[in-house]
Amino acid sequence: MKFEQAEHIHSDLVALFEQTVLGTNGAKYKHLDVAQSVAHTDNPLSFSLRRRAQLIANITFCKRPFGLYLRYFAFDKRFQSKGKARMNPKSQIKQEIENVFKDITARYPGSQAYCYAYIDAKNVRSKWMSETFGFQTKAYLNTQTFSRIFPKAAANLRKEKIEGQVFQTIESHYSHYSAYFSHFFENGTVYTLCDDKGERLAFAQFHQVRWEIQRLPGKLGGLQVKLLPYIPFLRQLIQPKEHTFLVPDVVCNPSGNIADVSRLFEAVLAQEKLHTMLWWNDTRDLLYQKAQQTFKWGLLHQIIGVAKVDVVVRGDFEPKEPVFIAAFDMV
Repeated sequence: MKFEQAEHIHSDLVALFEQTVLGTNGAKYKHLDVAQSVAHTDNPLSFSLRRRAQLIANITFCKRPFGLYLRYFAFDKRFQSKGKARMNPKSQIKQEIENVFKDITARYPGSQAYCYAYIDAKNVRSKWMSETFGFQTKAYLNTQTFSRIFPKAAANLRKEKIEGQVFQTIESHYSHYSAYFSHFFENGTVYTLCDDKGERLAFAQFHQVRWEIQRLPGKLGGLQVKLLPYIPFLRQLIQPKEHTFLVPDVVCNPSGNIADVSRLFEAVLAQEKLHTMLWWNDTRDLLYQKAQQTFKWGLLHQIIGVAKVDVVVRGDFEPKEPVFIAAFDMV
């Protein structure tokens, strides 16, 4: 067995990713829009391991100007470790994975060439991967819910292209962040909340996502995911078999009033006829810190709280500034 390299993602990978359940001790979920997501993978560098022509494992990186993002690290069900189990350190699969990381290290030398990934802080298997293959935790993210059972619409909400002043504002806000890149918002659109004169108060890009949720975070997460769909009002917030929600990124607040960001989020939920968002931020992000102090996050936050995510890095890189989060990387 040996990993085969390609600069595209083979069609049979979709089936492997569709069967992958993410998470172990905390939240557990599956992506329901895998084919669309795979199609938008930026500059893939993919390594596939096959046995008798059958795909059993894949590691896919996204090549970015500053380094490599570890997008997929997936195994066929038969080769996944269970709970706290560790892969045999002498196994052929482990040796081949090590060869992949050695290969990319040799191919991308230098202080700016690093590999990074996001892992659930409670995910035992991902922690094992991180430690075994030389990754170190260098930053921390919060997975923050924002929910409204009856979101309020806003008459002064508009949709506009990311160009001109909108693009310049995003660049001004985020360009100094670690791992910043513009691939996923250039030529995109934002929802903008304006005042009565048409001046921008807050804007952000939003992505609609569908997950199958098998477990929520927390000790009672397994029970909660079974009960919530049958509780009036709460069932609007969580629909485990097909949970549709929004993910914001490049959130900007030209007015400086963080309450405008909350009003924007709520208005966009009303516009899209949805009830929940997941928002990922580096814990050092100043805008998010302001939101933490003033936002009313909603009922879902009261039920499941904030989930932690580690930013792990393989290579010589210390993110001194908050890490830039593209929604695509998280979903």
